[in-house]
Amino acid sequence: MVTEVSTLRREKEEIAVLVRAIPEKSKKDGDEHAVGVIGINKQGELLRLYPLGFRYREGLLDFKKNDLLEVTVTKPEHDIRWESRKVLSHVNLENPLKEREIKYLVLPLVTSIEKLNLEGASLGVVKPEILNIEIKVNSTEVYDRQQYFNLMGDFLEKGEKAAKMPVEIRFFFRCEGEEACRGHKMILLDWEFNETVRNIIRDEQEPVAVEKKIKDHFFDLMRERELYFIMGTHFTYGTWMITGIFCPEINDNTQSNLSGF
Repeated sequence: MVTEVSTLRREKEEIAVLVRAIPEKSKKDGDEHAVGVIGINKQGELLRLYPLGFRYREGLLDFKKNDLLEVTVTKPEHDIRWESRKVLSHVNLENPLKEREIKYLVLPLVTSIEKLNLEGASLGVVKPEILNIEIKVNSTEVYDRQQYFNLMGDFLEKGEKAAKMPVEIRFFFRCEGEEACRGHKMILLDWEFNETVRNIIRDEQEPVAVEKKIKDHFFDLMRERELYFIMGTHFTYGTWMITGIFCPEINDNTQSNLSGF
């Protein structure tokens, strides 16, 4: 269901966190960073929330995936995407949803890129049929977390030709159940998966070995769990990106009463 942003003033939402986006450096204060979140509310709507601020030297965020946040939001000034909300404040309710509860909310949203485009959406969930994985190792230098995220932020802000992430991961995939899908090639920007990549780089300095370990990690994950992509569009270019990976246990059909909400 589409909520018209123009009717929003100031309201509270309870949001389960699905994706933590790449932190962006504040243009006013280089020590301050902000992170965006893709979450889902109790009505089963995907929402884009930004900014949630923090300082690196004061620790990272006070929430993680599956946590339940109470957010006070309003209309964003420059983002016309109807799923977007400007965060004025947030509180972690310290009551994270269980994986089966998240799955109960997410699975009814599974669709295809083709249908999302027809609906004019900028967020969505697809179940991919993986055709190939392209991994480009630009650097095996061991960056600290702040440097690593700064590089990723530059990649998004300046475009692929002007900036490079240390490791770029792109998936070739079809949207499952979509006969008209001719295949997509999209970059992965999942925070948690990129933390895995950062840890691999700590142990391996040879690009071929880094690539192999990333592929092994991903295919091990796929053998044990289902795979869904949380999709989002780029603010400037409107192109689709894989903003997060959702990997619930295979054949977990447990019903949920969503007690967390």
